[in-house]
Amino acid sequence: MTDLGNRASSMRLQCKRCQWVAPEDARLEAVHLHVQVEHDTDEVALDLVAVCSCSPAMTVTSSRTTIGGLRDYLKCGACGNTGHIIRRDT
Repeated sequence: MTDLGNRASSMRLQCKRCQWVAPEDARLEAVHLHVQVEHDTDEVALDLVAVCSCSPAMTVTSSRTTIGGLRDYLKCGACGNTGHIIRRDT
């Protein structure tokens, strides 16, 4: 489980290899087609990333252990917004 901490933004799945993001209404077939055409494989590899309010994925700048999980500190490369998420131990 992930808590967006102080981020008022959302999370999204994006291609681990090239950071491609499927359109919101895309079906799983679109993701399969992307990896087949762009990466010449059938292996789907996606990352779950925090998204800044200005749209790009935020980058983890540092992490530290907290009670019950790990706190990741984030920064947007486009606008400089910062925030954090908490990854809870399950």
